[in-house]
Amino acid sequence: MCSSFDDSARADAALDTSPTRQALWNLRSSEVATIACPTCGAARRAPCRTLWDRPTTVLHRGRTIRYVKMRFALDLTEPHERPVRHRVAPPLSGPGLTATPAPHPQPWRLPLHELADLVNVSFLDLAKVVTAHACGLQRTGLDELLFGPDRIEQSIDALTYAMHDRQLRREVRVLSGGRPEEIEDLAAQERAVRDRLRDTERRLKNQRIAELTAAGILPFPAPTDDSRRLARAWLGRYLPDEKEALVRRLAADKGLAPSATVHIRYIPDKITRCIDNGWLAAPVTDAVHHLLELDGPAFRRRIVADAAQQDARDDALCHPLLLNRWRDQLTETLMEMAPSANNAHTKHLHDLTLTSRPRSDTQLRRLHGRRRMFAALLQRRSESVRLITSLNDGMSLAERRDPSYELLKQAGDQAYDELVRRHPDLYRHIRAHLARYETRYGRLQLTEPRAQLRARIYDELDRMRPVHMASPARR
Repeated sequence: MCSSFDDSARADAALDTSPTRQALWNLRSSEVATIACPTCGAARRAPCRTLWDRPTTVLHRGRTIRYVKMRFALDLTEPHERPVRHRVAPPLSGPGLTATPAPHPQPWRLPLHELADLVNVSFLDLAKVVTAHACGLQRTGLDELLFGPDRIEQSIDALTYAMHDRQLRREVRVLSGGRPEEIEDLAAQERAVRDRLRDTERRLKNQRIAELTAAGILPFPAPTDDSRRLARAWLGRYLPDEKEALVRRLAADKGLAPSATVHIRYIPDKITRCIDNGWLAAPVTDAVHHLLELDGPAFRRRIVADAAQQDARDDALCHPLLLNRWRDQLTETLMEMAPSANNAHTKHLHDLTLTSRPRSDTQLRRLHGRRRMFAALLQRRSESVRLITSLNDGMSLAERRDPSYELLKQAGDQAYDELVRRHPDLYRHIRAHLARYETRYGRLQLTEPRAQLRARIYDELDRMRPVHMASPARR
């Protein structure tokens, strides 16, 4: 028999097919587009854009929430930061919203155009649909709707949530003495969702490789085995300030603006440059500024509050300037929470049924809540890693497409040549060291890590020069 805890957990299950979750609105993309998007800056009636400046049918939740606020004068701020105030709804022209008392119990049966609008707005309904698809649902157009280029990452996120949900519900039934047939049904769904998730992740990886290959970014070139080019590159790395000054001067001679030649040492600087140049549609809004200024504990509270909400997310956390901090804080929070969630690591959700430790209903209820939060944090960390990967790809594609890219490459080559002309003794010393590893003239076969060899050569270069002239990186 299932325990009373199992019955109460069923009511909270986000993927239960019974219409227990109340939904107040059914939004259509044409209605939401009547306002400017606060997430990507898209104008009224314009579609939201991706990092590659491509139209996408996936509505940013920031735009959806803004529309609902304007239409009904609602305050949808997170409860922990919601002030007590009353507002009057501003007038807003255009069609209204279609009110529905509850979500469709089987949303995958809706007409395809209605289903597309629904999964744009409701993450939990998207999770229902991808689960049904993983478990064998076949329908014309559904595969493209769920796994097309503009929605594949959202579907991966929904599959991750659904996989964790099935595992947690199975654990509860096993540990509380549920019916074997119900447990097996949940286990079969969990396996199907996990297999579909892995297949979809491979599909996304193949799409990414194809796009980067078409842009000339992949495959990455192998490290050069030309001792002349390597010696020239190491000389430029040894004299970074002089090399950067040469690049700026040569680039200015080619007509490039000074902002195009700023040397990027940190990822935030690169992101800021891409935003300033218009390569990334990521306005630094007041919400983003506020998050950037939060201290550690406040930022942690913000990400935990976001992880607790699947259908109402904090879009500001997805801003390029916050992604790395978001990912790192998620990892720290997972490490701290792992012991209380009975998880031995932070890589994935461990199967709790593999341990035979007896627990009461109260202990199970408390542990189940902690493990649900732990799973949500794992899901958010996976999302942040995908967003960081997309951001890096987007910046690489944008830089390659900008006319300044080839001009900067030419300026860089000329700067290396000029360094060799100015410092022939240093260049010859590097070449002499590399000559020991040459299989023939100009061709290398190194027998030790390049970083170690380079560090040893730089030590010798420092001893060759006066102390005040040593490389800035070696001081």
